[in-house]
Amino acid sequence: MTVDSSKKQTKVSSSMLSIGKELPVDVYSKSGFLLLKRGHYVLTPEQKQKLVTLGFAEAKAEARAVEKPNINDSKKPSLFEDIAFLQQRVRSALHHALVTRNFEAKVMEIAQSLIQLAEKHPDALIASIFLVPFSEYSVAHSMHAAALLSILTRHIALPPSHRETLICAALTMNISQVELQNELFGQAARLDDGQRQAVLDHPIMSSAILREAGVEDQLWHTLVQTHHESWRGNGYPFGLAREQILPPAHLLHLADITCAKLLPRRYRSALLPATALGQIFQRKDKEFDQSFTTMLVRELGIYPPAASSAWPARKSAW
Repeated sequence: MTVDSSKKQTKVSSSMLSIGKELPVDVYSKSGFLLLKRGHYVLTPEQKQKLVTLGFAEAKAEARAVEKPNINDSKKPSLFEDIAFLQQRVRSALHHALVTRNFEAKVMEIAQSLIQLAEKHPDALIASIFLVPFSEYSVAHSMHAAALLSILTRHIALPPSHRETLICAALTMNISQVELQNELFGQAARLDDGQRQAVLDHPIMSSAILREAGVEDQLWHTLVQTHHESWRGNGYPFGLAREQILPPAHLLHLADITCAKLLPRRYRSALLPATALGQIFQRKDKEFDQSFTTMLVRELGIYPPAASSAWPARKSAW
């Protein structure tokens, strides 16, 4: 993409850019090529300096960016802080489901918050998958899958209640193996027999815990029970055939696999989005619905907001 050469350009100044915040303008090179689109995030001092050194913006855009400063901005929590707080709520729900009053309603509230973020700030929600620190992989993975589904379902003709239920299922699909997932995240060795059996059993066990916690929504249970079923017929725990798998369960399966590929493991590095999406897209029609994989590539993009420099700088917290 290039800028119209007839429009007046001005040099990008350091005051226009803030690390960790959305870019307020489109930034172009001197020759007019787009370097970074408005709404993406300035992640590091090095990136900021490069944009200041090389970047130009439309003169009118610069004026819009600085003419209405908000003196209260510094007092407002950032979107990433809001998302980090949601992640802490997910952690509490997963660890204390059986002693949490109104558990189903509390998880639904988190799902509704993610939907609101997806509608208002989709780039920030995608960026949070790469940027918001975490202390427990199991919690982060559930949050990431739910966030991705909140984005993907914006343009799917799902009843609102089904959309919320799908995201609730993503948040709780691994509730029976929270500690095991955390353990496996840092394990380089193969699974032992006990671990393997626990993994195979977790869709059913998670549904059982949810039922004990008061979840009565049968679609929620079905999605949790079948989120590892595969179009190839070799999924678990039921080994369902392609035609037996509900579309939202298949979409949950896709989000689960995608988010797993985007984070590193003890035995491998995280995959770049282009690599992860390429692997998934190559399996379209055989293992994944082509309309879902196309939507995934369109919504996530080959270079999602913040993905290019997230992994080297990312640290766990809390």
